[in-house]
Amino acid sequence: MNTNETPKPSQSSDSMPEKQDALVQDALDPNPLGFDSEDIDYTKMARDPVCGRLVSKATATETLPAPVNDQGEGFIYFDSPECKALYEEDPAKYGSSF
Repeated sequence: MNTNETPKPSQSSDSMPEKQDALVQDALDPNPLGFDSEDIDYTKMARDPVCGRLVSKATATETLPAPVNDQGEGFIYFDSPECKALYEEDPAKYGSSF
């Protein structure tokens, strides 16, 4: 190979961006179990207001009391500590006002 030539990617690296994209999309999927809206039991599940992922109310470790003016739940449920921290920084950005 001439030292001035750029090496061509191998066939396996051609599919690498597609694989990475699929991994990113899977990680960002707020509904990894593929529930339809009518399949979700909102008495047992909640939607994280930051990332949109479904959270089990029974096992959620990251919660905050809901604002007084919130017509819904008594708590806001979060998928992760990072989502909770983002919400606490700017609740209005996620549809709440205290």
